[in-house]
Amino acid sequence: MKKQLFYLIAFLFAFNTLIAQPKQSYKVYGIEIDTLAAMVKKHPKYFEHLKNQWREKGQLSNDELVLLYYGSAFMSGYQPKKEDKDVEKIAKLMGEMDFGTAITEGKKLLQVYPLNARLRMLLGYAHKKTGEKAAAKYYYKTYGDILRIPLYSGSGKDFDNAFNIRIISDEYLILNQKDLELVQQEVRFKNKIPFDVLLVKPKSYDNKRMKKLPKEKLYFNIYLPFMVGQNKSYEALQQEAKRKYKLKSDK
Repeated sequence: MKKQLFYLIAFLFAFNTLIAQPKQSYKVYGIEIDTLAAMVKKHPKYFEHLKNQWREKGQLSNDELVLLYYGSAFMSGYQPKKEDKDVEKIAKLMGEMDFGTAITEGKKLLQVYPLNARLRMLLGYAHKKTGEKAAAKYYYKTYGDILRIPLYSGSGKDFDNAFNIRIISDEYLILNQKDLELVQQEVRFKNKIPFDVLLVKPKSYDNKRMKKLPKEKLYFNIYLPFMVGQNKSYEALQQEAKRKYKLKSDK
């Protein structure tokens, strides 16, 4: 995948002058995030084409979907906090067993948030409950196609191998995929990049065993949803983290 992405990036930047070396950046799938931001700015029609193709057909190559997943953070309409709140309304309808309304309203939201993995998972389940097997299969497949991108963006074991996400709800989908549950959460920083550090343990419904289950930390790069999506500076986010968490220094 990385080799193919390299050629795709080279093609998009053909005959263009490369941007200056960014002051603050990181790589995801071998791409500098600031370079990807410049790609979106230089080739907005290409990224809109990818988004429309995914919205209408749910079909893109893996490389194209990687570019769109992360590149969407630099397109108009990227509001991850609002996106999570809007999708939560569909989850509430599901909790009330109102699957028909969940499907109707969920499909409307999907036009606005075609890259939301949680929304596609909810629609898959809703269609399953209403007996629409083909539709359920479609939404579950596209849910998996999207979630694979942050899931395989790193191992999550440390800062340098963190999962790279475009929206906070993807953190919890990854935990669910790994059959883990959250114990504790904090924000940490490295090189002025914010990370969610989650203390997790295997899921257990036996309360007597829960304290004995092994715990581990998983790292999530939250630069896109916070510093891009909410337009927060490093200093502002650091102050928020100090108030909410026992903040530790950069490494």
